[in-house]
Amino acid sequence: MNKVVKVIGAACCASMLFGLAACSGGGSSAGDVELEFMTGMATGSTQLKAMTKVVDAFEKENPTVKVTLVPGTSSYESDLKVRLAGKNAPDLWNTHGWSRDRYADFLEPLQNRSWAKDMSSVIDTAIRKSDKSFYALPLDVAVTGIIYNTTVLDKAGVDPTAISTWDEFDAACKKIVATGANCIAASGKDNWTVGNIADYTASGMYTEAQLKKLKSGSFDEASYEKAVTPIYQWARNKYFNVDYTSATADDVAKLAATDKVGFVIQPNSFAQSVQSYNADTKLGLMPLPSAVGDPYLVTGEDYAIGASKTGKNKEIALKLIDFMAEPANMKGLSDTTGNAPAISGVEANIGQLKDTYDYWVDEKKTQTYPIFDRVYLPNGMWNTLCTTTDGLLTGQSNPGNAASQMKTSFESLYGQD
Repeated sequence: MNKVVKVIGAACCASMLFGLAACSGGGSSAGDVELEFMTGMATGSTQLKAMTKVVDAFEKENPTVKVTLVPGTSSYESDLKVRLAGKNAPDLWNTHGWSRDRYADFLEPLQNRSWAKDMSSVIDTAIRKSDKSFYALPLDVAVTGIIYNTTVLDKAGVDPTAISTWDEFDAACKKIVATGANCIAASGKDNWTVGNIADYTASGMYTEAQLKKLKSGSFDEASYEKAVTPIYQWARNKYFNVDYTSATADDVAKLAATDKVGFVIQPNSFAQSVQSYNADTKLGLMPLPSAVGDPYLVTGEDYAIGASKTGKNKEIALKLIDFMAEPANMKGLSDTTGNAPAISGVEANIGQLKDTYDYWVDEKKTQTYPIFDRVYLPNGMWNTLCTTTDGLLTGQSNPGNAASQMKTSFESLYGQD
């Protein structure tokens, strides 16, 4: 039997919009089933390598099935949008944080699959509807807060478990800076790192009533201005790394690896980056302080796979998702992300963060909020979130101007999803 080339190069992705024929690496025998899987995973990435291994095993058990793995590109979202609008959905795709709020109408519900009862409830607020339905298998549970360097905090006399308000965080920053270290680090070259700061802290800056208004389409400038004012003030207080404008995301990891920064607000995969430079770096995880309540962790869908509800090979696609959910396969997939597995009973491999993760998530059962932009901002606002927050750090903008730009973007994009 001829095998379909498993991973299709980026140059082929454009033709994928109009069908698989031009991209297949070989013909298919009569009776064979072909599945197209838009992975959203970069060529050569550890995530795509792990998925390829799982799919190889699936094909070995199901010799009449061929799966074409399409890598992610910079145009992944727009390509997928065109496919769905043209009623030409792939059999499976990575929903990249939006299975419920953008893709639910196109996906087969999964709450009745045999493995669904073993799903971690920690991610419920991010993926389930009010009727408990959900539409993608998360390959990991993205639950995070503030990552800290234990050595830096110990030297400054800061106890991360004693920080529950932003005033206490500010006091900790003063102590850290006094030792000669940076309190917080981010990258101006990779400004998604500051977008994350605003994204993770925003939910704890709004009351429930304000969040409901935002979700219903009403953007209040004053509320957002208040939400990002702490970030602006941290920059004025020189809490951020002095090389912010020239620093890359790798430079931020190197700062943590050399014990030169106390706090970083990034996904848990940051710990893997740090330890690639120094395996002995001591890192921990703590909740984000809230301006309106108790400390919290943010949770969101990271890598998650759904099946088209209109696919002609839907049952086979669902069978592949079931195969991914098997414990051994789930472990192999989740190990590449720096997050815990989505299926209970699967051992987590989150390195240095494990003890503090277990403490805050399992022992303390810290409340979780969904990642702000995925629930409360319309599709297309991520870039504005990043650039306006970058302006707060560089001093080219202020909280009022940032709020005004966000309102303009919000009102132009709301309702277009």
